[in-house]
Amino acid sequence: MISDIRTLFTTNSLDSDDIHEKVLELGSDYLRGGWSLLEKNEIEVTQITGGQSNLIYMASCKNSKKLSSDTPECFLIRIHCQPSSQVFNDTVIFSVMSERGLGPKLYGFFPGGRLEEYLPSRTLDTDSIKLPEIARRVGALYPKYHEIDVPISKCAGSLRFIRHNLEEYKKLGGSVHKMRPYSVKYEDEPLRETISVDELEREIEVFEEWSKVFDDTIVFSHNDLAPLNVLELNGTKEIVFIDFEYASYNWRGFDLCMFLCENAFDYRVPPPGVRIDQKFLVEHPNMQIFCEAYIDSLYKMKSSNPERKFPLTENREEEIRKLEMEIQFFIPLVNLFWAVWSLKSFLAKHDNGHDLEVAASDRLTLYFHCKPKSESIYNLLKK
Repeated sequence: MISDIRTLFTTNSLDSDDIHEKVLELGSDYLRGGWSLLEKNEIEVTQITGGQSNLIYMASCKNSKKLSSDTPECFLIRIHCQPSSQVFNDTVIFSVMSERGLGPKLYGFFPGGRLEEYLPSRTLDTDSIKLPEIARRVGALYPKYHEIDVPISKCAGSLRFIRHNLEEYKKLGGSVHKMRPYSVKYEDEPLRETISVDELEREIEVFEEWSKVFDDTIVFSHNDLAPLNVLELNGTKEIVFIDFEYASYNWRGFDLCMFLCENAFDYRVPPPGVRIDQKFLVEHPNMQIFCEAYIDSLYKMKSSNPERKFPLTENREEEIRKLEMEIQFFIPLVNLFWAVWSLKSFLAKHDNGHDLEVAASDRLTLYFHCKPKSESIYNLLKK
């Protein structure tokens, strides 16, 4: 039953009677307010995106006179393609975001997907995400998401994700990866020729131990705040985070580092399809303004509710310094996170527009280059 709607949408033209009948059925069931009065020729269905995780379509009404004033003229249909366990987590998280007003409204669930509010907006791009003003606004918004209590596992999820993808890589026949970095090379460091599954498992174990020094900073985290997952609403210019597919509880430094690290990646280039601007990794020009905005937002939130955990002290400069250290610590782990995903996805023949073997090599080169800094932070903080 769950795959039926996916089959319907992927095997029929979007202007077919079958698709339009299903869309009218969904609109009538979950929105009412006139959607039940529409004819098939009074709606339009377009595909927003499609991939391994979700298929997203927009349904629009072409005769709004039939709708009541409080009924949306369009909505999104999200069709799940993930395993049921991942769908469950995603559904729980989306529901909480909707209730808190921190994302699109949830109109309803149906077998295999859900109906969501369409937010007229622009998606941030590779250039705008690097602007200091955007860094400030995103940094100020993060704490509102980090303070949410979501009824899912409270254990840090990034290492679990890495281990899962490494197991999938092994199942697909992966054992030794031949390194061929393209954008990232350090002439004063020897280039690794290969890296094995056993070596990757040891690196995961090392970071599992080191990361314990930040276990008191575990919060609900997005874990994938790339430009496409940040919207600026047309009317209010408000920033909204979307697509919590990889969300879990995690170290806040990892979540913040993920956003800042992704500033370095440009996928609009010729093969191998990615260019990395390393200044946005090691010495990020927006690091200070981003951290200041995050900490200042925490202070404002704590003034309205002194029971909030963070910030821990009244020393603003010290809180900013500690946050910068947290973020720097997690630079290697963020790159290991996507390196192992890239290795698995390459063998799974996942096509996302760039060379995943090269991406894995670049990410692993960054991992080993930045790892000594993380070790020094660990040695500074360990008890």
